[in-house]
Amino acid sequence: MLHNVNKTYQTSTESLHVLKEINVTIESGSWLTITGPSGSGKTTFMRLLSGIEQADNGEVKVGQLDATIAAEKERRRFRRNHVGYVFQDFQLFNQFDVLTNVMIPLLPYEPRKVVEEKAVQLLDMVGLLPRKNHMPLQISGGEKQRTAIARALMNDPQLILCDEPTGNLDLENRNKIMEILREVHKKGVTIILVTHDPELADYGDLKFEMRDGHLFNKTEQNV
Repeated sequence: MLHNVNKTYQTSTESLHVLKEINVTIESGSWLTITGPSGSGKTTFMRLLSGIEQADNGEVKVGQLDATIAAEKERRRFRRNHVGYVFQDFQLFNQFDVLTNVMIPLLPYEPRKVVEEKAVQLLDMVGLLPRKNHMPLQISGGEKQRTAIARALMNDPQLILCDEPTGNLDLENRNKIMEILREVHKKGVTIILVTHDPELADYGDLKFEMRDGHLFNKTEQNV
């Protein structure tokens, strides 16, 4: 839930009001898709939901976390335990193979054998088990994004944040990624997808548009 949320960035020459009086409630298990042009505030919205950043004012509550006032340590623990984040640019570690990249979120916290078994299951789910020993530079963009999704699922997240997850992919790989997300959503996981691709606007239960820092409910307009 976000209530009267504002976020401003200060540069050396100007003040950028990126999010303006954002109000939205997202029910557990739903899928919210936010479209809008680059620079409209979509990524900042996601960073506030994940607790990576905090709002200037207003309320940001995600599950049991009040991200508006929670300390960085508490927000980081909440992300580790409850949130999966999928980025447009994959954010894989090129020095590690695919399997290790998937394992990384849990390696400091659980026995390696347990983590590896889970990572293998997830790679099998996204169709990448034959690539588990490949390095990121040896696989395609679509395979990198499927690796990133497997990694995001390692902590059995209640919420998955997808920030332009298909922006760098061709049509075939885009459709594969969206099919994987649909299957994850069927298990009751909340998904928030932001995209500038108008063809993805119909995905999900709730459709919103971000324009110039304002969030508009397109679902209500379509009823």
